[in-house]
Amino acid sequence: MIKKFAILLLLFSLVVPFRATVFAASEKLIDVFAEIPSNSPQIDVVILKIIGEDTDDNPWTDSTEETAMDFGELTYLLDDGSNTGAFYSKAGYCVVIFAQPFGNPYEIRSNCLGLDNEMGLGSINANSFGLTPAYSDQDKFVFPGGEAFQGSMPTGAKLGSAGSAVGDKLIYSSEMGAASARIIQAYYGLPPYDVGGGLPFPGYEPIELTQPSGKYKGQVTITISIK
Repeated sequence: MIKKFAILLLLFSLVVPFRATVFAASEKLIDVFAEIPSNSPQIDVVILKIIGEDTDDNPWTDSTEETAMDFGELTYLLDDGSNTGAFYSKAGYCVVIFAQPFGNPYEIRSNCLGLDNEMGLGSINANSFGLTPAYSDQDKFVFPGGEAFQGSMPTGAKLGSAGSAVGDKLIYSSEMGAASARIIQAYYGLPPYDVGGGLPFPGYEPIELTQPSGKYKGQVTITISIK
């Protein structure tokens, strides 16, 4: 009996320290991970189609959201039936650009190589395809729980000039330093002369009625980059 009792004591002495090691820890380290995505300036866009004049200078009213700028079949007749003597589109497009610069000073630019005939019969006059940048202090940022007007353009920021959309064109240049997120508008169109013969944008030239028939296609690339 004495020998058996001694063996039991030996086993007990081996087990107790092991249990104490498992349950008596006073702290536990837990790894925590997070990743910041690329903070290079980014843009998102909404393409709005407007038929006729934008009478209230608000592209969000009386417009439809589209995925491309399709001007459709051009016409040479005004609503009253009079002949303009040139082809044009009654539709215009406003590309609303939401810029997030992550604090970097930035530029937004538009680039287009032109509108070319799909059968290789030439291109639409570059000076008939227009781009007019615009800024509205009434454009709103919408966020969870609310919304806010963007307000006045920051001091030192500027819009690009209206003119032909063909080529590498400035839409918006931000303020320097810690630049702010902004909503910018870019109007594209194939318009006729204004009432009274005025130019719809500087350097405008109409699409002549001798332009070869057929479908024309091009591409506009809008970019944001640190300046």
